Amino acid sequence: MQIQYITDKKGHKTNVVIPYKEWEYLMKEMQKQRVLLGLKEAVSEVKSMIFGKKKMKTIDELFNEL
Repeated sequence: MQIQYITDKKGHKTNVVIPYKEWEYLMKEMQKQRVLLGLKEAVSEVKSMIFGKKKMKTIDELFNEL
């Protein structure tokens, strides 16, 4: 990956320029990570409900969260 840094007058990095295809790839990967994190949280919540640590929600409550 070709990376370019833009710096201020003092030489501190202020911006990064990467090829657009790399940017698209990174955005897709971040979206995948968000989905996986959401699934992980959902599984944890269901486990808590199964073990009685958290109250189960009605279908109406679930739809209202959307």
